[in-house]
Amino acid sequence: MPLRIRDRSTAGQITRSRTPGQPATRAAGAPASFAEALTTVQRTVAQQDLDRLYMDVEEQGRQLLEDPSPDGLTRYRSSIRNFIAYVVKNGLKLRSAIAQRELHQIIDKIDEELLSMADGLIAKEKPLLELAEKVGQINGMICDMKA
Repeated sequence: MPLRIRDRSTAGQITRSRTPGQPATRAAGAPASFAEALTTVQRTVAQQDLDRLYMDVEEQGRQLLEDPSPDGLTRYRSSIRNFIAYVVKNGLKLRSAIAQRELHQIIDKIDEELLSMADGLIAKEKPLLELAEKVGQINGMICDMKA
């Protein structure tokens, strides 16, 4: 059985978009290059991942407020650790060395607050309102890192 490579009835319908010997031009609205399109997609995916991780931090913080327990604190710390690890691993474009220094200062401050929360939870010395304040402060710092 012979193979049919091309239907000759459509041969007259094929038109050339460029003249022979001239480089092809890209269509209007098309990305400038594959690399630029890939970068755009990567930025979008990274932002979606950050949003998802931030929402997890907020949810774990709410659950910790509802039931302040060592397990809740562990889950909250884990969600914060995941968020910070993603920020550091994916090397979010920081504008300068000062910004990098500020990022590390924020991470250190978050760690201090988490240790303070753990001490307060274990000793049952701090009221729930102070715990809520610390959760809000940490969420605010993480939100600043996300922006």
